Amino acid sequence: MNCKQIHKLLPDYLDQNLSEERSILVRTHIESCKDCAMLYNKMQQSLNFLKPTSEISEQPFYFTRLKQRMENTMETKTSILSLRISKKVLQPLIYLSSLVIAVYIGILIGSNSSMPNQFTGLNSQEQKYIEEFVEYNYLNDLEIEPIETLFLIDSSSVNK
Repeated sequence: MNCKQIHKLLPDYLDQNLSEERSILVRTHIESCKDCAMLYNKMQQSLNFLKPTSEISEQPFYFTRLKQRMENTMETKTSILSLRISKKVLQPLIYLSSLVIAVYIGILIGSNSSMPNQFTGLNSQEQKYIEEFVEYNYLNDLEIEPIETLFLIDSSSVNK
């Protein structure tokens, strides 16, 4: 047999799927041909590498633990469902209560501002002075200004 024919038969030889005659022919060729022997060794190493080194041992109570884990997952899903429902109910209630509290505080603050002299210790003279000062400044702001000052024109040059 030539090397090409041996190369085709090597996988079957490694799996021991050849007849005895062919196995003997392949074995004798491998012993005499260094290239085919090297290919045979590489293929054997590759197959040994792919084979599992140890089998997975049986685990006692595997089914029981798996079932328990599945039940725990179902409980978690129901708790998530209850959390979503509580979020849909509790969140608007919290917002509503905070809004009501804010409006109540605003009303309390507004009702206390109706007494102007509650926190200021002004006597009647000081209060009159402040009222006159405010009124004077308000009236002075309403005085008509000459048009020259609006356009930044020198009024002395306009009068000449």
